[in-house]
Amino acid sequence: MKVLVIPDVHLKPWMFQRASELMKEIKPDRTICLMDIADDFVRRYVPAGKYNDIDAVVDTINGFGCGEMWQDASPIWYRPQYYEGKMYKPRKLLQVVGHTPVEGITRKGNLISCDVFSTDSEGKPIGTQEFMVIDTVAWEYYGIR
Repeated sequence: MKVLVIPDVHLKPWMFQRASELMKEIKPDRTICLMDIADDFVRRYVPAGKYNDIDAVVDTINGFGCGEMWQDASPIWYRPQYYEGKMYKPRKLLQVVGHTPVEGITRKGNLISCDVFSTDSEGKPIGTQEFMVIDTVAWEYYGIR
């Protein structure tokens, strides 16, 4: 499946216009915004009987409110670049993370980092300012402007 990833927006509404144009140009099967799931977060909040059912895990997380989601270990704020914890289902689930600026889209194991739209304190771009397109079957990706 071909997926267009909209990385961290960082108050750049023009990114949505470009994403809309890309959706028409490359015709992805899906378009998503970012989230990543740490194993310890899943074990803390998802019932043990649902742990191995990826759809049930995602459904459970999608039902969370501010209390569960507004913390460093949540799928919204988790920063695997700074944490060596185990990711949820690393051999079965490809995860994409933003919110930590990187110079270019990079992959480490089952994790792809793609916050390439951030800027430094002077407003200059830190990254390549590319959207990412992922083939979720082959686990291959490329950047597109």
